[in-house]
Amino acid sequence: MEDVRHQLVGNIANHNRRQRLGLLPPPRRLSPLPGATLSAQARARAARIARGPNPLTPPRPGVPALSLFTWQRAPLMTLAVADTLALERARARARRHGIAPPSLRLKPASQLARLSCERWWRRQLRRLAGRRLEQVLREARRVHKRAGIYCSELTLTRRRAQKVRNRALLETLEAINQAGQTYTLAELAELGLANPDHRRAELMLRIRDTEVEARRLGHVGLFFTLTAPSRFHPVLAASAQRNPKYDGSTPRDAQQHLQALWARARAALAREGRGLYGIRVVEPHHDGTPHWHLLVWAKPEHAAAVTETLRGYAEAESPEELYDRGGQKTHARFKAETIDPARGTAAGYVAKYISKNLNGEQFARAGVEGDHLDRYGQALTDAAPRIEAWAATWGIRQFQFLGLPSVTVWREVRRLTERQADTLQQWEAATRPRPSIARVLHRVRAAALAGQWDRYLRLMGGPNAPRKLQPIKPWSIPAFRRAQAGDDVSHASGEVNPGLVERGRYGDEIRVPKGLVVSDRRGHAAEYLTRLYRWEVRPRRRLAVGGVSGEFSGGGAAADPWTCVTNCTDPEAGPGCTDPASQPLTTLPRHLLTPRAPTPDELEAQLARYREWRASEAARAEVENADVEQRLIRALARPTATHPQARHRRPAREARRR
Repeated sequence: MEDVRHQLVGNIANHNRRQRLGLLPPPRRLSPLPGATLSAQARARAARIARGPNPLTPPRPGVPALSLFTWQRAPLMTLAVADTLALERARARARRHGIAPPSLRLKPASQLARLSCERWWRRQLRRLAGRRLEQVLREARRVHKRAGIYCSELTLTRRRAQKVRNRALLETLEAINQAGQTYTLAELAELGLANPDHRRAELMLRIRDTEVEARRLGHVGLFFTLTAPSRFHPVLAASAQRNPKYDGSTPRDAQQHLQALWARARAALAREGRGLYGIRVVEPHHDGTPHWHLLVWAKPEHAAAVTETLRGYAEAESPEELYDRGGQKTHARFKAETIDPARGTAAGYVAKYISKNLNGEQFARAGVEGDHLDRYGQALTDAAPRIEAWAATWGIRQFQFLGLPSVTVWREVRRLTERQADTLQQWEAATRPRPSIARVLHRVRAAALAGQWDRYLRLMGGPNAPRKLQPIKPWSIPAFRRAQAGDDVSHASGEVNPGLVERGRYGDEIRVPKGLVVSDRRGHAAEYLTRLYRWEVRPRRRLAVGGVSGEFSGGGAAADPWTCVTNCTDPEAGPGCTDPASQPLTTLPRHLLTPRAPTPDELEAQLARYREWRASEAARAEVENADVEQRLIRALARPTATHPQARHRRPAREARRR
């Protein structure tokens, strides 16, 4: 990508040089022709030519000759043209390799920086290679209940090795805060949601208390199972033989199919004013094809309509697959159940699915035979690592809540424990929020610290409350740089960061969560700080030679800090610098030296000019002449004889030919 961009930069420089020398015609900006049809526009063009002056038109008396000309500004092309064209080619190349290009919501410079970074390509190609390898094994019938269930043995081995490498990396890094507390990243990871036990406990708490709130509101619980059509399954369910209807789709394709189905059903329910809330669990069939389990709650009068709407969208494709050999309709594509509180709770419906998709650890229910096994007879503790490897390989989100308040707010409020009560009082004394705002926070904080998700759900506006109407939202600010040595330059994008805001590898502004924004019913808002510690990640300190604690860099004189680039790249000399060579070359402010980015209209006009120039006869002739010149140079540079004796052998060969 860098070579392509450099070539485009050379073409733009050639264009600008020709324009400065007057070798290119100025761009013509014609006003749009009036008329709705081509005939009307043609008549308007003819009338404009007839009224306009021509070279034979004599000038009017007393009018200067220069006033007859139309003067237009012809600005030089900027490097933004090269960036835009290089970005188009880079995105096309990524799509050719089956890689999703960066989001269009990012800035063009950030997209180009990603597409020009070898680390970004390495990550994408590693992910793509793992998926294609797993797909080959699926098509070879190595992923099913009689071989490698849920995923292949190779994918499971690669995932285990990756987790071992990640764990080893976390052990070599440590985090230290302003209080001097030091922990390894592996220890901190065990305290968060990366620990499957903590994640499972939070999921079950949210499901159980959501059911409590739904019962208080009088809503009915529904349990749906959505399955992809037969064309997504590589093998048959009964015999594990090759499925003749399989079209080569991947589990990711099946997941996108189910997502599109759910989006259409949700939009239809929203148009009819029927809201629902709950959780979605995604798990694989034995052949790796995903299917959904939906545990939702709705009003009793909406339950039948919700069920029929989902059934209609789920069974719309290939309806002939819904009937068995006897002509009876089956639940192969869609299955609906109404939760009966007399038989069990809603949490009991999904407890096994959640445990199966996390770590397989659950308390076996008394009197339930085979409760520790899945539907294929596999132990949950053995199936959980395979399902986790399957989800990581195909990039499938396993759990998602819908229609419920933000869990980020829940987690941030729970940071303000009883030990931070004094700090919270000091913050309120310094910021002086309105009493109504403080009451909202303290109520939500009391519910969160008590582990009452149902009360938290009620205080946040209830189920299906819009995010903009919820009283508490996350608060994030830009990350500020700590070093003040001068401007830093992104080696990926080449962008100079003259401000105090920290930017990432690709020039994106880094934002860090700091707390919560609390508002009352009148629209007044105030910020609350929940991130009370500032952490700095560094390599783990080890005992060096002599028992002195030092950085793990080998010890000795060679352990001094160094980088792979020069540290003297700052064009501005420091306050204590006396070296004339390091003094700035100019006294102009740096923002005046930075070229102005063109507006979208200017950039579009410059792109049109560039494409028109490259498509002209002069440009094509120049390219052809350069190609012919390169061929002549290579022909002349080719040696006539590779060895001195070859000159003596050549006449003899010619004589024999004669």
